[in-house]
Amino acid sequence: MLFNSLEFLVFFLITIIIGNILKNRWQRLFFLLASYYFYMAWQPSSISCSAMADSGLKYFSDRMYCDLKINPYVFILIFSTIIDYFAARAIESKQDGDSKRGWLLVLSLVVNIGTLGFFKYTDFLLGVINDIHLLGSFQFEKQNIILPVGISFYTFQSMSYTIDVYNRKIEARKSFLDFALYVAFFPQLVAGPIVRAETFFRDLDYRLSVHKEHIEAAFALILIGFTRKIVFADNLAKVVDSTFANYQNLNSIEIWTGALAFGWQIYFDFAGYTDIAIGVARLFGFQFNANFNFPMSCKNIADHWSRWHISFSTWIRDYIYIPLGGSRVSVIMYIRNIMITWLFAGLWHGAAYHYVGWGIWQGTMLLTHKFYGDTPVSKFLNEKGGKSYELFSRIFTMFCLAFGFIMFRAETMEKAIPMMKALLFMNDSGVPITRWMNYRFGILLVICFTASYIFSKRQIPTLLTGSWMKYSIFVIVNLLLLLLFGVTESQNFLYFQF
Repeated sequence: MLFNSLEFLVFFLITIIIGNILKNRWQRLFFLLASYYFYMAWQPSSISCSAMADSGLKYFSDRMYCDLKINPYVFILIFSTIIDYFAARAIESKQDGDSKRGWLLVLSLVVNIGTLGFFKYTDFLLGVINDIHLLGSFQFEKQNIILPVGISFYTFQSMSYTIDVYNRKIEARKSFLDFALYVAFFPQLVAGPIVRAETFFRDLDYRLSVHKEHIEAAFALILIGFTRKIVFADNLAKVVDSTFANYQNLNSIEIWTGALAFGWQIYFDFAGYTDIAIGVARLFGFQFNANFNFPMSCKNIADHWSRWHISFSTWIRDYIYIPLGGSRVSVIMYIRNIMITWLFAGLWHGAAYHYVGWGIWQGTMLLTHKFYGDTPVSKFLNEKGGKSYELFSRIFTMFCLAFGFIMFRAETMEKAIPMMKALLFMNDSGVPITRWMNYRFGILLVICFTASYIFSKRQIPTLLTGSWMKYSIFVIVNLLLLLLFGVTESQNFLYFQF
């Protein structure tokens, strides 16, 4: 079910009305069932009700979806929930030092990572085995396993809960209903943000009030989320799709425009989704942390990742980077920790070589920034460079990010490499460099960069606080943008594929 669909609007209105009528456990049960319904509204691309399988496991999954209207993939979500609920309860009951605590944590991690790995990485691993000819001339066939929507998000969310219980940071939840709702709560279920258990249960136990000012703030978030998605992301998708489909017939300037357009597209798309998710959750009495903070006007790569997909970057910091030793190790081990963390980040986004390349590139940029930051040149320029050096830093960071944008968007590294060469004006397409067919989008990107820089200095909520006039102008401007420039065809959010 898409946020940008009429079906979701009807679902939301019914859920919030009935949810406010019910109280206590009945309300929580209703929210859980509504969340499962929300998840089951997604139709797996593997199921075609006009051509159902005649036998095997696919026969049963097709029948469940087409005849009973039950999405079979919801049982994976429920299975993960059951495993982590009982594992966490058992872990908490054991004394520190009891080896069973560790084995129970391993059980939880193996089940979660194993389930995620089966659906997300089977074809990739079989492809790697084929590529290196590990079994000689034998080649595995592609299995075409469908990735359940949201599995990367709810798996990480559930795993972080079990790890936190193991580390005694939080107590295991006694109510299975409460824990199941934490894993499946529909606003953030399929594309984040990754919500920590302590945040969710804090608001579940002491539900936040929803007064007029909270409704206005939530509505503003939801509205800007739709504007980011429908006006900016979906319009930028046109030049992005065209660029990546026809890159062989474009010059370097045109590929630069398409690469940067993708960076802004995925930002507007994902930030738009999380804005809507956070706004909707606030109307139900939950306050989720911000997931984006104007990352596209960042001054360096570390600044970028402190502002981009914050729930994910802090997750890999807390559960991978710090357990590996973080930065309090030797230089060699520090390099290892950074590269392992970002290789993992790349593979989390997708099982393909170009995602591996993207993760390695992010790690390389962060290491380069770290070592450069310790040099006298960097310290001098930061102190004496002024506005000119700051502007140069922001533009150079965007230049470096563009290589990552290409790797992230390209279907293969074979496609990404010539496009990255084009960024360095090393392509030989034969198209005159003076031609710039997509210049309108280039102008739009400059406007986006400038606006992002301005708003990063004064956050949108502070612009709206205490002023009926400012709020009214904000609403009118966004509605006009949606009416005049919004893409009318509902399109999936990009992070659904992860």
